[in-house]
Amino acid sequence: MKLVVTLVFAVFATQAAPAQDAKPSEASIRQLFEVMHSSKLLDAYLTQIEGTVQAAMQQAFAGQQPNPKQQKIMDELGRNIASLVKEQLNWASVEPMMIEVYRNTFSQHEVDGMLTFYRSEAGQAVISKLPAATQQTMAGIQNQVKALTPKVVQLERDTVAQLRAAGEAEHPAPSPQGAQPPPSPPPPSQQPKP
Repeated sequence: MKLVVTLVFAVFATQAAPAQDAKPSEASIRQLFEVMHSSKLLDAYLTQIEGTVQAAMQQAFAGQQPNPKQQKIMDELGRNIASLVKEQLNWASVEPMMIEVYRNTFSQHEVDGMLTFYRSEAGQAVISKLPAATQQTMAGIQNQVKALTPKVVQLERDTVAQLRAAGEAEHPAPSPQGAQPPPSPPPPSQQPKP
């Protein structure tokens, strides 16, 4: 009897494992994207790209005010870049790729768990607050990088100096003018015989 129970349990266990490892359905992934507001997150990202492009164009002038012709050219460039980005990175073009990535990465069991979480109050809080938390984190990291940059530059300078010194030790500089190098030994055919 004990053997029969063990066999039945083993059969059910082996059937349950593949179910957890099964690829998720496209419909469940679409539900996940909807619950996660993925298309809105992409739109926000595209807006952020536009702001980054505008800031980069302003930096190109190094704080100087562009003249009207230059401003018109910059505005046109900004519109063209925004248009190009929206054309290539819109949700309709990105979603099929994302579905394939999720199908190849997560199991149906994991997608179901994410759906449960992101439908919850905590999950919705993560979705709405994570972009702000990420932005604050990136700003903090940028500040740390700014503080770190002079130290890295000094390390690079010290290393270059060490490399030069090591190269000079391997190949000493020629002796000063007027000093003669030591005489080289005569070739073997001219050495005195004992």
